[in-house]
Amino acid sequence: MADINTSYGQVIILNGPSGSGKTSIQKAFQKLMMPQLWIKVGIDSLFDHPMPEINAENISYWQSPNPTRWVKATKDVDNNSVITLYIGIQGEKVAYGMNSAIAAYAKSGCDVIVDYIGYKQEWLDDLKIKLTNIKTSWVKVSIPLEILEKREDARNTSPQGHARSHYKTVYGNIAYDFEVFTHIQSPEQIALLIQKEIGL
Repeated sequence: MADINTSYGQVIILNGPSGSGKTSIQKAFQKLMMPQLWIKVGIDSLFDHPMPEINAENISYWQSPNPTRWVKATKDVDNNSVITLYIGIQGEKVAYGMNSAIAAYAKSGCDVIVDYIGYKQEWLDDLKIKLTNIKTSWVKVSIPLEILEKREDARNTSPQGHARSHYKTVYGNIAYDFEVFTHIQSPEQIALLIQKEIGL
């Protein structure tokens, strides 16, 4: 195991499918830990939001292969909708930049709690390497798919079927420190559990 650099901040990686409640956990944990600052970053702020906006005028561009990213709508064997995100060569650079930014915050002395979606094992491998010498806790954020899809439909923040596309692969080949269950634990309960598990 690599030696931890005590001048660096700590990192908590909340990895789980889209819509599983990671942002709510971030906010609850931030509130719990005040006045100690834990910044919240992740897939939205460091990967999605820096990208060009997707709107009604350009939606056709994002539905076919391109250098950035695109989505494809299909059906699974049970006729469920599946909306799969594909990443082009330029989009991959953004993903690896996201990982670098997470590590850079910690190396600047910031404590960081991250909303992550492990779309690809390569992303997780790269993040793990970049967090070498940084005290990092990997948290598996779990929720049954049927409950997740009901949330997905009610929230209307991502297309129905997006979570299904990566539900079975999102956790990758990572050794998690512990697991939380957002369908039976509130964000506040999970925040307290994280605080206890990592000894804050």
